[in-house]
Amino acid sequence: MSEIYLIRHGQASFGGENYDRLSPLGVRQAKAVGRHLAGLGRSFDALYSGRLERQEKTAMALVEYYAGHGLAVPDLVFSDAFNEYDSTAVWESQIRQLIEEEPAIAGVLNDVYSDRKAFQRIFSKVMYRWVSGESDRPGIQRWKDYRRQVQQGLREIMRRHGSKKRLAVFTSGGPICIAVQTALDLSDRKAIELNWQIMNASVTRLLYNSQGLALSVFNDVTHLEMAGGKGLISYR
Repeated sequence: MSEIYLIRHGQASFGGENYDRLSPLGVRQAKAVGRHLAGLGRSFDALYSGRLERQEKTAMALVEYYAGHGLAVPDLVFSDAFNEYDSTAVWESQIRQLIEEEPAIAGVLNDVYSDRKAFQRIFSKVMYRWVSGESDRPGIQRWKDYRRQVQQGLREIMRRHGSKKRLAVFTSGGPICIAVQTALDLSDRKAIELNWQIMNASVTRLLYNSQGLALSVFNDVTHLEMAGGKGLISYR
């Protein structure tokens, strides 16, 4: 069997001018991943990352730690397949009609970046609409197309590297939940609900062979708990 380590990026700058940049906490989380995997003696046959800054910087924290300690590390390869979905575009495509259906939402929109519970309550409704496919908008990537993009990316790296390999993919919650969905044959709604449980800088492990994917470990943050306790744990 081969392994794929799916590593979610460290905390991004939620509510900041550039969300895609790692927050100071996100930088600490990213460094903890590299340090922990090196300490376990994990070597990788290939490293992949989506093209978002928060994904790349998380990957580079591992690369720099390995290289700085004389450990072999392959070149980092970028792939659009492991980018996160465009949450801003999805939000803007759904929020107007959602407000028409639930006018009370308009009264709390100004609080969504300061009140994480309010944000999650509304964002979950937006996402349910998107994954259902019943409210697709022209020019906005459909959930089913995004899901296909991620699945094709996984199939490609599995095909490229074959058996008895260990791969690492630095990505986001969306691709991770789709990978788990594929392994467990989950519904789209269950997959997107799973997404909200995926913690920053967590490690999810899949096994694969010619028969397909199997889930081995989901959402592991032992390395963060060991490095800083609850202070290093975050979801957004």
